[in-house]
Amino acid sequence: RTKQTARKSTAQKVPRKQLAAQKVARKSAPIHSGVKKPHKFRPGTVALREIRKYQKNTDLLIRRLPFMRLVREIATEFKQDIRFQSQAILALQESAEAYL
Repeated sequence: RTKQTARKSTAQKVPRKQLAAQKVARKSAPIHSGVKKPHKFRPGTVALREIRKYQKNTDLLIRRLPFMRLVREIATEFKQDIRFQSQAILALQESAEAYL
């Protein structure tokens, strides 16, 4: 928020009866057309909520099959026809996600 500075009024004084009539006219006129604006959170609120959500749960965020393909692609650079136990790939994935 920004602080507002006091400003001198340049308008002339209006009699009280006219002021009351203006207030009544202002109240009776519809201010907005009835279309409600969607609620927007302040910047960072949703990000913090997502961080809490993903830190709370333990399920894997990267899909298993693409990660398995990546591991096999990297492993073939070192040795051809290498085999992995499913638990070994799972352990690699969990440690990779913990690192990220």
